[in-house]
Amino acid sequence: METIDRYMHAVAQALPECRRDEITRELRANILDSLESIREQQEREPTEGEVVAVLVTLGHPQQVAASFLPPQQLVTADLFPLYRQSLHYGAILVFILGLIQFAISFLNSGNMDFIDLFHGLVMKGLITFAVITGLFYVFSNPPGGKPLFNPYQCWSPEKLPPVSRPWQRISSAEQGVDFASDLFFLLLLNYSFWMPSEQVSRLAVIFADPVREWIPLLSGVMIVSLLFGLWNMVYQYWTIPKLVIEALINLGVAVILLKVSRLEQILVHTHNPLVEPVEMLELANHIFGVGVFWVGMWLMFIAGWNLYRIWQLSRT
Repeated sequence: METIDRYMHAVAQALPECRRDEITRELRANILDSLESIREQQEREPTEGEVVAVLVTLGHPQQVAASFLPPQQLVTADLFPLYRQSLHYGAILVFILGLIQFAISFLNSGNMDFIDLFHGLVMKGLITFAVITGLFYVFSNPPGGKPLFNPYQCWSPEKLPPVSRPWQRISSAEQGVDFASDLFFLLLLNYSFWMPSEQVSRLAVIFADPVREWIPLLSGVMIVSLLFGLWNMVYQYWTIPKLVIEALINLGVAVILLKVSRLEQILVHTHNPLVEPVEMLELANHIFGVGVFWVGMWLMFIAGWNLYRIWQLSRT
């Protein structure tokens, strides 16, 4: 009986306290029934080896305890779509924070530390993944077994989007790239509004005066694009009015960027005696100019593509 008591104690340790007595009583009764069957067949008391064989047949104490409890999953099948979407939005947030940190570092030193950017993105991504997964584990295995919330209780067939073409659905990746890039450039262009004045005074490089003339207009377009991105997060499909707005935003940003790319200087030294001058600023200006030009050309292409999609939807 000592072996049975040790086995029952091991099973009890793997059970919730509220069900421990109930399950151990039932399990002990099953074990004693098996030993009683051996006693009747052999017409003698079961040996220690036979007792051990019965317990081995039942399985490891943790396996036995789990068989009496509801199955647990890291994330249930019902919540997995919402879990995947939360990971997408978490990745967007991590990317935005990483770009902001990278921009601050660049403005302070004039150096582009891509290794530090990559390291920061990986570490923040792992923490975000752990936090989101932990929350959904609790949602999937709520204390007491009662669901904490039902994310699908308010849906109705009438609210399903009027989608007739596969490309009309806006993917989370598309939303994330657009929203993160808009927010990053808006913060970068208007660093003087949110950075402490002491930190601004220590900057190694700033935007040239001709570039600053375009910042208010470009910032206005970025704000409109951000609000439009929030609209797309709620209604994740393309319609003709939304494509028109998207085309106008892309066209407006493209025109401004093409104008800026023709400037001789985009970044200039602050000539701050407390800050070391940035090396190869002329090369950096050339790289920025070429990059801004091709981004503008790409946005022109996207605006044309939006017009083509408008034509496609107008024929349905």
